[in-house]
Amino acid sequence: MNNSPILSASYFRRRSLSLSSIGLGAVILAYLIFCVSDTLLVLNDERSQTLKAVAFGLLCIAIVFKPRFHRSIFLIGPLLFFLLISLMRSVNSDAGLEEFLRFLFPIVITIAVFAYRDRLDTLVAVFVAVVISNDLAQCYFYLAYFTGLPLLLPIHFDTGIFLRAQGWIGFFSEFSFTNFCAFMLCRWLRPTNLSRRSSWIFLIFAMLGFSFKLFVPLLFYPLIVKKAKLRVWILMGAGVVGAMIAFFNGILDSFMNVALSKLSFYVTTGNSARAESYRVMCESLMGGNFLGEGLGTFGGPASVRYGSPLYSKYHFDWYGLGGVLRTTDTFYPHLFVEMGLLGALTWLLFVLFYGQGGRRNMPWIFVVVAFCFDNLFSMAILSPPYVFSALITMHILSRKCSGSHCFPVGGYKGMTQSSGRENA
Repeated sequence: MNNSPILSASYFRRRSLSLSSIGLGAVILAYLIFCVSDTLLVLNDERSQTLKAVAFGLLCIAIVFKPRFHRSIFLIGPLLFFLLISLMRSVNSDAGLEEFLRFLFPIVITIAVFAYRDRLDTLVAVFVAVVISNDLAQCYFYLAYFTGLPLLLPIHFDTGIFLRAQGWIGFFSEFSFTNFCAFMLCRWLRPTNLSRRSSWIFLIFAMLGFSFKLFVPLLFYPLIVKKAKLRVWILMGAGVVGAMIAFFNGILDSFMNVALSKLSFYVTTGNSARAESYRVMCESLMGGNFLGEGLGTFGGPASVRYGSPLYSKYHFDWYGLGGVLRTTDTFYPHLFVEMGLLGALTWLLFVLFYGQGGRRNMPWIFVVVAFCFDNLFSMAILSPPYVFSALITMHILSRKCSGSHCFPVGGYKGMTQSSGRENA
């Protein structure tokens, strides 16, 4: 038997590669299971939570198989401290434990995605495949609705006017944002003529979700493009002119009425549970809420299901929808009230910046701002597939090279070999 150091090192490298491949498979499987779990959640199927637990276990296994951490892992200590403090302050232990796990999911996903950052090409391929399958499912939904074919999921009409795209996963906000991430990847990850053309298809599907939270960031997309071809400006100008013609001819009246009503409902007038939740957040923080008022006490589904007393304490107005709404559908009030100022800021800092590359280029900033803005009026950030899409895109863009291409010809892997030493 040959026990030479060379053979021994080679053996351990093969073993490490094998464990890494198994771990990557676990991450991919976890992502797919999370997607199915969201579909079951739309159908009110109790197996949704079981699948989430299985996916969570797979992510933990993946991290054990490849325990590679960013230097900012030290934040996990204070973060878990604030989570446990908030858990102990819960009014109901079952509600607190449920929300503890919901806040824990994005943290574990963040650590797992970083651990396999050198295999992001594979994760991107799987993610784009899921987005394409979601778009194809939406095409079938359109066909089924107009031809009478059986529908796989209940469809959603916004104010009874237009059909909102949601795909087979079942959430229109998630549908729009994942297509937006696919659009950004096509435009900035080794762009080719084919990927640039494909990007516009993803952008169209993103807008078919009619997520008004996404429309606002998209208005600023031209600002991050340093050099745009003349035809791009011509197409943009033609789009603006076309929209103006449609507006003045009344074609967009229904759409504009919905947009204005939402603006009034959530911002200017503030006669909604979403607007109320921000009032409660301000009152809570101004009252010295540094360590949280307890997990499962405000904003999330557990707080409603278990009847949290915080709604009475702050005289929360459901505007007649108290028996209908399962959440306030606002993430930041949910986070800041339950975890307090210190805990909430630590949680956001960890999820947004853990493992991100040193570059803070405009595309990365644009995606992060869109990600944060989208959750002003939703709780999508606690959806695992949604977090996966954002983190994968952010990791790609944070390591973007300067110049006409995002990555060298050798692909992403060659670049991470140099950046890994910096971040590991």
